[in-house]
Amino acid sequence: MTFTPRARRALGVAASALTLALIPAGPGGATGAAAAPPKPVDLTATRPFHDTFTQDPALATAPFYGLNADLTTRQAPPDGERTISYTRVSGRWWTAEPPDSSFVQVGPAARPNRLVFGKGISAVMLGAPAVADAGGRYTVSTVVDPSVGDTTSQDWASIVLSRSHRSTGYVTNADVDLGLTVKSDGKLALYHGGGGESAFWSGQVSPADSYAVSLTVSTGADRTVTLEVNGTTLTATAPATVTRWPSSAFLYLGAYLDSSSTKVTTFGNGAGQGLSVSRVDTSAGASARPLVDTFDGAPSGTADFGLNQDLSARQPSLLSSNYVAESGVNGLVTDPVPGAVRVNSAAHPNVLSFPGGTAAVRLAKPATADLDGLYTVQARLTPAVDSTTGTDAAHLAVSRASNGTGAVDAPDVALGLRVQADGALTLHQGGTVTALASVPAAPSYTVSLALAAGPDKLATVTVNGREVFSGTTAAELPRDGYVVLGARPSAAGRVATVDELRISMLGGLGYYGYYATVDPTDGPHPDFTPKVAGWTNFNGYSRDADNISLGFLDNCRPASCALGVNPEVVNPGVGHRLVAKPTAEIKDNLAALKARIGGNLDKIGAIYLTDEAYYRELTADQIRVQAEQVRAAFPGKLLIFDYASGDLSPVPGVNPAPALADIVGSNRYCQGRGTVQGLVEKLRSKLASPDQHLMLFPETFRSDECGSSSDAQIAAFNAEYEAVAAQDPRIVYLHPFRWMTGTAADLPQTVARQQAAGTAVVNATPTRRPSSVGVYRAADRSVTQASHNGVTIARATVGAPGDVPLAGHWNGPGVDTIGYYRPSTAEFFLPGPDGTIGAPVRYGNYDDVPVVGDWSGRGRTTIGVYRPSEATFYLSDDNAVFKYRIMLGNVGWKPLVGDWDGNGTTTVAVYDPQTRTFHLNDSNQTEHVRDVVYGNTGDIPVKGDWDGTGVDSVGVFRPSDHSFSGAAVGSDLTVFRATVGDGETPLVGNWG
Repeated sequence: MTFTPRARRALGVAASALTLALIPAGPGGATGAAAAPPKPVDLTATRPFHDTFTQDPALATAPFYGLNADLTTRQAPPDGERTISYTRVSGRWWTAEPPDSSFVQVGPAARPNRLVFGKGISAVMLGAPAVADAGGRYTVSTVVDPSVGDTTSQDWASIVLSRSHRSTGYVTNADVDLGLTVKSDGKLALYHGGGGESAFWSGQVSPADSYAVSLTVSTGADRTVTLEVNGTTLTATAPATVTRWPSSAFLYLGAYLDSSSTKVTTFGNGAGQGLSVSRVDTSAGASARPLVDTFDGAPSGTADFGLNQDLSARQPSLLSSNYVAESGVNGLVTDPVPGAVRVNSAAHPNVLSFPGGTAAVRLAKPATADLDGLYTVQARLTPAVDSTTGTDAAHLAVSRASNGTGAVDAPDVALGLRVQADGALTLHQGGTVTALASVPAAPSYTVSLALAAGPDKLATVTVNGREVFSGTTAAELPRDGYVVLGARPSAAGRVATVDELRISMLGGLGYYGYYATVDPTDGPHPDFTPKVAGWTNFNGYSRDADNISLGFLDNCRPASCALGVNPEVVNPGVGHRLVAKPTAEIKDNLAALKARIGGNLDKIGAIYLTDEAYYRELTADQIRVQAEQVRAAFPGKLLIFDYASGDLSPVPGVNPAPALADIVGSNRYCQGRGTVQGLVEKLRSKLASPDQHLMLFPETFRSDECGSSSDAQIAAFNAEYEAVAAQDPRIVYLHPFRWMTGTAADLPQTVARQQAAGTAVVNATPTRRPSSVGVYRAADRSVTQASHNGVTIARATVGAPGDVPLAGHWNGPGVDTIGYYRPSTAEFFLPGPDGTIGAPVRYGNYDDVPVVGDWSGRGRTTIGVYRPSEATFYLSDDNAVFKYRIMLGNVGWKPLVGDWDGNGTTTVAVYDPQTRTFHLNDSNQTEHVRDVVYGNTGDIPVKGDWDGTGVDSVGVFRPSDHSFSGAAVGSDLTVFRATVGDGETPLVGNWG
């Protein structure tokens, strides 16, 4: 098959590849093993912020109009600190699309040294959130003239605080935590999001030409807002629905003007008093790599008690992740007590709390290593609220397992620290406990774990800034480690809390955005960023030639854009060829580009290396030099490298990925799942380091490779790419190619599919948990449970000799727990809500085979049997008498049950060992069989929801090597593999 590179499709000249920015490599960009235990990365940098708005009026010209010009002079950041840019947002309630750039300018000749709004409604966002100081307060100060030359109108300026970095900045939007309007006539009003146009407080000062405004927010129990306006102090209290003001919030400045007038709104007094914020967080949005969770403001009156509410708002980083609540108890997996884990509860606002006894949470996406193999995880733990004595404990751990119990002493924990209220510490590694020297007792403990992944086996642990462990660990540390937070109180009523979770780099699928979001071929070069902003967080901007204005950068949120650099690093050649520029010229060109970017540098999260560089006939050395020069010019930005699929040579060492590329992909489009899985394996074979990550390119364009595919088919292909990414934490980016004029009308189903996929990524929408596996060993009656990614998470002894283990959610929705069946007495032994086995239930005959399932879709597992002598299933809905009886199969066939069509009901199936054929039935009353051939002779049939779709599919357990394999729905394509323990009887279930 001939693969058509992207170059032959629509772009004409070489498209400049992407570059995400996960985590910077070491000095000079070198990668390699850590020589000494790693030091925790500072993830909590804060400082005061001030912008004078003082600059040369000549800078207030298109395309930037001075918004982010000369920030170094205007802001004078401390040595070694970055400037902080502004993002243009709509400022409107009905659209996210910002108006023309000319609506907001800094320092035009007519209004020098001011931030100026004109022509109607608009807003800007400061790229670092305000954060509370040690006293729990933050202050925003500025001078505002709502309508220059007018002290009587109802035009207003706004100062908005929102936890969300994705707000439009309109003062009454639902995502606004606190909004202040200042009208020309001195009227003041405070709003809280979702309250409509009704203010929760209003006030008045004397009309004036301008208003010096200082807004101070108290995040403590007093919930006060203090306003000082032209020397007058006013105080307001939060509405009853606000238990605390957020400790971190993005600042939006805006104006509401009659668009038909020539009125303007200004911020700043023109003499250096521009905008000041008492303290801002310079870490959260500094790059595209970290995860930050403040736990602020989430609605807690939900079924999950706030755990996964408002994730993209309370997590101010580009990336977001959801959580899974776990029992926190070492042993077989059970559900936590309902309400044992809460976020932003009335009793414990703006924190993650554990009010219901021992419990834990696990982050659904893993922390992941950078190119140096390092990562840091940090959180503030309070083992017992209002106490610094006793043995109440909280823990922070990194686990190898994607799901489990959440216990710090469980076998899956690679490195964990438990801290008691009195400062006592224990280190946990794979179930082994080591006592460490205590630290001074304190109300809370900031714990940092710095890990060197892989064979180095090095880590450093600090508590409140004190190094408590630094050295070699018992085993290799995972490159993808799942973060666990938990609590173990000493008595009922004792509550632990966690706050300020920060991870230096997050793995798993976290980035979604389009390639060439500014059209490089359409003459006007339309910028589609606003059109796709609702479901993207990391869009790419190809620059094949230097023909695209950089004005789009003003619309980028912090660290959210990937920029191409082809004009700086290559020259056009003959046909598809590109010619590498001399090294010195590359260096100078990149420096010039960086100067043009100016204050928008913090908008760039990644740099594309030359797109399809091997197809363009660049050599490996030329690509390496390019990567080195780009890394030197843009430190801290992710580098992205991609292949034309035909350049993924199977020959080792041919066309290697550059060692400095953080993310590597291949632009093959409109392929089925098997082909995409094969593509991923080819990419892995080209990586220079196991710490490099992967990306895939779904399609949004009727390309040659998609041929005559219909809209529905292209949408289905998108789903295949999503499914592959969901199974592999090394795939971090889905980068659809590409949005164009007419895309929404031409491919509505594809667009709908991408909107759903992107929204789920951006908002970290919780998804169904895929099946996990385990084994039972009859010799010692032991059950070993493993996570979905094949890591042992629990072991226990169950039942009596000869018993058959069973997995089900016996007491309603939740994780599956272990019961068993005793053939000698034809009795089922099922656990209750607390895991304790109840009274035996006798059902069926002695030679029956036990089966369990949710036969009527009621959300609860009940019992049944298969009678081989009759080839008949007898299924009970009440664990007493059968409700369904259906004949299926022949002598010697094996019974199987599963939800084969995803409707929530378990139905029957049989497996023929001679032909390796599964006969699946979608009813428990009539026969409607579908056949799937899968596995090898001698395999034991199993079923599972292998990729979390809600539909069970077939699988096998191979006793010879204790391995599981699971197939895609309706297919013989293997999509799941795991090897577990040394038992001979397979178990499949939802272990969390």
